[in-house]
Amino acid sequence: MATFSYTGLDSSKKKTTGTINANDRKDAVRILNARGIQITSIAEKGAGGFGGAKTDKASGKKSGIGFGVNKSKIAYNFIKKFLQLYAGGLAVGDAVKIMRVRTKNPAEQVIAESIHKDICEGKTISDAMRSFSDVFGENIVCMIEAGEKTGNLLPIMRNLLDFLETKEAIKKKFISGMSYPIVVCCVATVVVLVFLFFLMPKIEKMLSSLGGDMPLITKVLMAVANFALSYGHWVLLCVIAAISLLISFRRTPNGKFATDCWMLKIPLIGAAIKENYYCQTSNLLGTLLGSGINTTEAMKLTENSSSNTLFKKNFLEAKKQILDGVSLCLAFEKNNVFPELALDILSVGENTGDIASSFKEVFHIYNQSLNDNLKRMTNIISTMAMGFAFGLVAALALSIVTSVMKLSTTMAK
Repeated sequence: MATFSYTGLDSSKKKTTGTINANDRKDAVRILNARGIQITSIAEKGAGGFGGAKTDKASGKKSGIGFGVNKSKIAYNFIKKFLQLYAGGLAVGDAVKIMRVRTKNPAEQVIAESIHKDICEGKTISDAMRSFSDVFGENIVCMIEAGEKTGNLLPIMRNLLDFLETKEAIKKKFISGMSYPIVVCCVATVVVLVFLFFLMPKIEKMLSSLGGDMPLITKVLMAVANFALSYGHWVLLCVIAAISLLISFRRTPNGKFATDCWMLKIPLIGAAIKENYYCQTSNLLGTLLGSGINTTEAMKLTENSSSNTLFKKNFLEAKKQILDGVSLCLAFEKNNVFPELALDILSVGENTGDIASSFKEVFHIYNQSLNDNLKRMTNIISTMAMGFAFGLVAALALSIVTSVMKLSTTMAK
């Protein structure tokens, strides 16, 4: 038996809350329906952090999906399942209601329950999703909001799903490309540590008793190991302190702006951040403008699509100039919103009156560039990781061979 807490409407349409014991969720719903209670939300008590969404009173944002959850994957799965039901002809509220009942993932269940409750109270699905800003990014919510305003929710959600599928595919490629070298590095490190702390002391003791001396490579490895044992905890504490200070600094407005600018200067990583921004912004603007949203509203919906404060500052300046009558491409050029190649493409679209298609072309160009850059980054990091692993193994092998040879020579004397 499990205990479920519920909220619903009784036969007189008055709000009622309470708890009920049942074998499972389905059984609890059946019992409550038999009592004439129309359920608006139900959740198992003590379900390991997934019992329901909690609302931050200060911000109005909801949480409750627990730690260690892949939120981008949750957002992708939610939108994919919703689109399947909505495209099949179901109303928005009915689609979310079915998702709430049928989903097996606890985190998705919490989100579906909360969104269904908000829709029943009169909110749009975009407003309901905005409450889970840590799961659904502003660019996702803006696209859905635009679909609701223009009546083009289905094609916009299909475009959104394609975009999220592309991001998930890139993420999977990066993770799969890094998995093998990381495992090899870990195994090599463990082997070297076992040799240094268990086998090498015995060889050193034997050589000392025979009046011999350790080879140079072995002395270096032992010195590194002894340093790690003696001062490793201090090094770790310094690293933790530095990270903590950096996090505290980044939480300030000036600190976030400074660190965002620093990240853009890191080789490869900075380029990936820029290309990701170009992809997100061009895809969102292209979708909004192509759905009938005017330029002013599209700029307003897009202004919070990036978490990078430098990009956001530049975009807001461009938006202000556009509202003052400056052409879109000129405003983007003055404020470094897009690079020269993108501006050339957008200027053609602006002159021909098909700026939405130009934004889509910019998206495809930088999406491919982002893929290539991440692939190059993965190859470089993988090569460095494999080199580190093989270097450790080579040093270990050389140390073993020279130590054994030294031991044999000493015993022969």
